[in-house]
Amino acid sequence: MSRFSEKLDTLLMTAELIARADMGALADALRRGRCRPAVAIGSGGSAIAAQYFARCRETLFEATTQVVTPAEFVLGNDDLAQCDVWLFSAGADNPDSIASVVAARARGAAHIHLLTRNADGLAARAVAADLINRVTILPVAETKDGFLATHSLVASVLALLLASDLASANPLGEAIRAAMVNNVRERLSRSTRQAVQAQLANVQSDDVLLLIADPQLRAVAELIETSAWEAALCPVQRTDLRNFAHGRHTWLHHRGDRTVIFALVSDYGRDIWEGANALLPEALRRHVFDFGSAGRFSTAIGIVEGLVIVEAIGAATGIDPGKPGIGEFGRQLYDEDCLLSLSRQLNPAVRHKRAAAFERDNVGDDRTSILTACLARRESLAQARVGAIIFDYDGTIISDDERFGQPRSEIVDQLIRLDALGVRIAIATGRGGSGGKALRGVLPVVMHARVLIGYYNGAYIQPLNVDIEVERPTTDPHLAQSFAWLESHPELFSGAFGGRFSDVQISIKLDNLADYRAFPAALADCPPIASGAVRFKRSGHSIDFFSAGTSKMSVVDRVRQALPDDAAILCVGDSGGRQGNDNELLSHEHGISVGTVCDRHDGCWTLFGKSLIGPEALLRLLQALKQVGDGCVCIEMASLELDSFAEISKIGEPDETSVRHD
Repeated sequence: MSRFSEKLDTLLMTAELIARADMGALADALRRGRCRPAVAIGSGGSAIAAQYFARCRETLFEATTQVVTPAEFVLGNDDLAQCDVWLFSAGADNPDSIASVVAARARGAAHIHLLTRNADGLAARAVAADLINRVTILPVAETKDGFLATHSLVASVLALLLASDLASANPLGEAIRAAMVNNVRERLSRSTRQAVQAQLANVQSDDVLLLIADPQLRAVAELIETSAWEAALCPVQRTDLRNFAHGRHTWLHHRGDRTVIFALVSDYGRDIWEGANALLPEALRRHVFDFGSAGRFSTAIGIVEGLVIVEAIGAATGIDPGKPGIGEFGRQLYDEDCLLSLSRQLNPAVRHKRAAAFERDNVGDDRTSILTACLARRESLAQARVGAIIFDYDGTIISDDERFGQPRSEIVDQLIRLDALGVRIAIATGRGGSGGKALRGVLPVVMHARVLIGYYNGAYIQPLNVDIEVERPTTDPHLAQSFAWLESHPELFSGAFGGRFSDVQISIKLDNLADYRAFPAALADCPPIASGAVRFKRSGHSIDFFSAGTSKMSVVDRVRQALPDDAAILCVGDSGGRQGNDNELLSHEHGISVGTVCDRHDGCWTLFGKSLIGPEALLRLLQALKQVGDGCVCIEMASLELDSFAEISKIGEPDETSVRHD
């Protein structure tokens, strides 16, 4: 008897264990995620469970699920803040499953769910460490699957079947448990397995298996395709009932004698198959497997039947699917942790930068250098002796919701602490007098003369104790001309023109624009802008116009005059995109964005990615600043906890029999 057949002999016991287990928590997780997008991750046998999970969500909630491999997930870069991630891993201890957890954290997944048989797996421990996540431990009759997934796969699929029943509007309850066990028993009976082996006895190891499958049966098709390739039973080509008609049939015309067709059909796809089958040459070998409704129950039982089909192919070809024999390089490939290493490098800051680089998509851009640039930026920040900090105001010190109020007390306390240590504090803001007024209301009077404010994006620099509503700047004539031009073009605005002219800056709220995207092109007709005398930049909620010589870097230059040569100036802002009004301020080795970033590797960077932004990110940064001498602080990088999953360093070593089941 083959090793694989031995595993199938005891599968019924795993089905009975699942039938007796409480699937209420798993059902609750399915229900809670019904309105959120989901990503299902799996490789090998776990990919089959991931496909079945997608079928469960589709039939339960009419919900879409993206099914990916660990490598696809790690290299993906879309935001998962509103998405649930479901990871399927028998042992939860191989490098790729750990890499998936690292990536899920870095991509900001709303929740991470793991189905596994191994509560002690490193991935399981990491997921369970966060209370918003869930680990479901599945009982199995045998913890070792052999080369191909058997017990762990059936446990995952049947658990999802029962949990889906509980999550449905009208659960079948005990009836589905009994039907599940009875059907598994029937599919695994000696008579059924012998009948399938007799049916497939004409399959040879040098045949090409053409798997033509109803798309609703992806999980079953994945099982047969994966098993045939991984156990080296025979070459396999997989297609669906109609994609087969778009060229795949040519293979049959030229090599029909060395091809055997497996058709996986359901009630809805049966007519499609029969129409195609009637046109195929009679001499072709074909086997049809009908899975009825292709619903959750019939697909789950179909997966068990798929294992029986794999056993039969193995018997026909003389290969044991449970112990096919693998090369030493195969073990080394499985143990290779290159994906985990990459996942750890793709931290939130790198992913944020990648998103900006992908969006711009520069020709000839070498994106691999982003990893190197991130390490270099971190190293520069870690080594910097910071003698001054220049902050943007809106979106950095205060959030958009707080812009009509005052900075929160936690940030004010940090500013007071840094001032007491002798660190110079300055603000570079697009605001006028309202910013100074808010800060004077919360900072001690003794600090006011020491805090420098660069109002209107650095056009007018004064200490905080100067009220610029009283001591106003001189009016810029080019800006006055630009303001008049804007007033004379009402078609550019939604409703009445609401721009504000503050002598050295014009500000227009974004919601005042008729067409935000077309607005910059229209400005080319404004004479001062066309001549280069006036520039404009976007801030958090407005577009600001200012003199060509205006720059937040003017604040940096002013602050630099009072610092020792070896003291660094740390700059923090939120509008770091190419058109953002903080881009220039932040595009150097000691610049940090708590909002958007640009695509340039030597430009604006964030430390925290998209998950921690604005005042919350600023507060984390300020709390990490520790005194290193008179008037200087440094960033204690370790306290920022920038490397998700850094605490998990050991990778479990799979044993010989479990090299490929996960």
